[in-house]
Amino acid sequence: MYCTDCGNQMQSTDVFCAQCGHRLGASSTQGGTPGGAPQQPRPRLMRAMADKKIAGVCSGLAKQYDWDVTLVRLAFLLGIVFHGIGLLVYVLAWITMPRDDMAAVNLNYGS
Repeated sequence: MYCTDCGNQMQSTDVFCAQCGHRLGASSTQGGTPGGAPQQPRPRLMRAMADKKIAGVCSGLAKQYDWDVTLVRLAFLLGIVFHGIGLLVYVLAWITMPRDDMAAVNLNYGS
C-alpha cells in the first residue's frame, strides 16, 4: 500500500503515513475508523422545540454537542451583553436551523 500524497510505501494496518502524516481515507480502514468499527453519522443540527425558551437554538446546540443547556444560554447572554454579536448569531441560527418537530412532519408527508 502506498500513501496517496507522497507515495511512501506503508503497511496495510497503518492509519497515518510516517513520511507526510496524511490520514488514510475510509476505504483503507474498514468502516472509516482505526478500529474498523463503522462510523455513526452525526444527527443534523436542529432547534429543539421540546426544551425551548425562545426559539430552541440553545437547546438544539446543547443537544447536538452534548453540552449543558444552561451554559449555552449563559454563553449567548454574555455574547449579547458584552459584544452584541451574540444576538446576531442567535438570530442567524434561528433562521438557518430547522425545527426538530418539522422533521417528523416532513417525513410523514412523504408517506
